[in-house]
Amino acid sequence: KMQCRVVEVADLTHDIRRIRLAIEEGGPFTFTAGQYANLRFGDLPSRDYSMANRPDQPLLEFHIRLVPGGAVTPFVRDRLSAGDAVRVEGPFGTSYLRDKHTGPILALAGGSGLAPIKSIVETALASGKRQPITLYFGVRGERDLYGEQAFRALAAEHENFRFIPVLSAPEGPTARRTGFLADAVRSDLSAAKSLDGMKAYLAGPPVMVESAVAALVDLGVRRQDCHADAFYTEADKAKIVLLGLEG
Repeated sequence: KMQCRVVEVADLTHDIRRIRLAIEEGGPFTFTAGQYANLRFGDLPSRDYSMANRPDQPLLEFHIRLVPGGAVTPFVRDRLSAGDAVRVEGPFGTSYLRDKHTGPILALAGGSGLAPIKSIVETALASGKRQPITLYFGVRGERDLYGEQAFRALAAEHENFRFIPVLSAPEGPTARRTGFLADAVRSDLSAAKSLDGMKAYLAGPPVMVESAVAALVDLGVRRQDCHADAFYTEADKAKIVLLGLEG
């Protein structure tokens, strides 16, 4: 449990903001790439967000997507500023980088789910891992794509790393890969003789994660080698409860 202070608030896309926090009390914060923390802004309800920074970096970084009508994210968009206090508790989550794994790494991110995947990929490369590492980043259109320049730079620096953005609903003609993320992964990996030994890390909208895991399992990736923490908005959780009651 830590008391932190906002040192930066910046727009990553039209609906995703990056915040960086300095730890003032309760640190140091030890976590593994891919985990998340519980954040509380003032008296607002607490919410879970994944760390986007590497564990060895001093500032905590979070990518927060606006949920229209939400109780917390409109505050982050409109009012949060440098100097504000934030309470942070963690770490939580089981979808973290398996450090002793030496097989291929497949990283799949959708939207602000890029945060934990960014931490995993950057940590793996910084630690000197030499196995193939491929990152697929699925978004709707160009305005939802972020971090591309940094990942292109990493790909130029590390020959074992590939970055593949995929647009599911481009606004117009594009030279980029298009379609659903799960379909792109299925198409690319279907010719592989064996995917045994691969580990997949996934983060993003539940429907994307579920369809991608299903595709990977169909292709031969073991279910226990697909690592994902499910994140639902409060509205999603309410729908699940309602459906459960009605069922």
